Amino acid sequence: MKKKKFNINLINTYRSYIFLLIVLIFGSFSENFFTLFNIKSLLSSTSLYTFIGIGFTVCMIAGHMDLSVGYMATAGALVVLGMHTLTGLPWAVSILIAVAVGAVVGLLNGLLVTKAKIHSFIATLGMQYVIRGGMYIYCEGKEISVKGDYGLTDMLSSVPIKFLPFNLLFIITLICVVAFSIVLAYTRFGRNIYMLGGNLETAWLAGINSDRATILVFMLSSASCALGGALFGIFQGTATPTLGEKGIAPLMIAMTATIIGGTDIAGGKGKVLDTFISITAIVAMFSVVTSLLGKFEYQILLIGFVLALCVFYETLLKYIKQKEVGMRPNLIIKYHEETGK
Repeated sequence: MKKKKFNINLINTYRSYIFLLIVLIFGSFSENFFTLFNIKSLLSSTSLYTFIGIGFTVCMIAGHMDLSVGYMATAGALVVLGMHTLTGLPWAVSILIAVAVGAVVGLLNGLLVTKAKIHSFIATLGMQYVIRGGMYIYCEGKEISVKGDYGLTDMLSSVPIKFLPFNLLFIITLICVVAFSIVLAYTRFGRNIYMLGGNLETAWLAGINSDRATILVFMLSSASCALGGALFGIFQGTATPTLGEKGIAPLMIAMTATIIGGTDIAGGKGKVLDTFISITAIVAMFSVVTSLLGKFEYQILLIGFVLALCVFYETLLKYIKQKEVGMRPNLIIKYHEETGK
């Protein structure tokens, strides 16, 4: 009887869940980790990073990188609070304006990539500083806070289902994760995104307008980040140009979670749900590290280590696959050995 070989693809498929399980095991050594208050706080903290992760994941699946997602979320928070607090517009209108600003920024990113033929890494790297400069001009480097009207803030903080640590902000975030997952997996537009990242020539032969699809991807990415930032800003009741930067840029957390979640750096592969699971694991990891080691500085060191480890792992896998492809005469033998035929 032939002994079955260990299938590494199983780890690749469920590695975000394995990472979360490992963090939860370490969390059991902290007496306050599994308390209702701490879980509620952790899940609320994932909201901002999740929306940024959604935008980054969608772009990476399409074969691009959007480095402006972090500042776009911060801009969304500043715009929504500025529109409501400074000009007196209703919350709904303020949120729509913030999302519209995000869509316009995404449109500019898409045009720079498709029409100006600038690599997405360079285009969005420049755009993030444009956004940052615009934020400081808009708020004059000061925080913008909710004044008087805390109705929506209290609503986002409320727990619709008693005895469960899910406030309304987390539920809205979860709904957006499910919605994006459905769009990517079961719609024509979603399949086009995977095809763009997988093989641009194949996408062209399939009749996909790559420029239009790429522009829509960047618009979707920036708009989702602006929406997440707006909701998180309302939830916090205040927004600053450094929203969410607790020693670590939100972009770094989203990037790490996207890679841990299995999204291919070259594009064509990835899931928003896996990115969300990875973000939850990273936020939980921060709580465990702070609880067990008592120093916040270890979080910065750990996130860098995890990101470096993931990049090394991805590089090693690609090297192994390319080596196997280069040994074509042996592939037939390997196929017969694994299938038993």
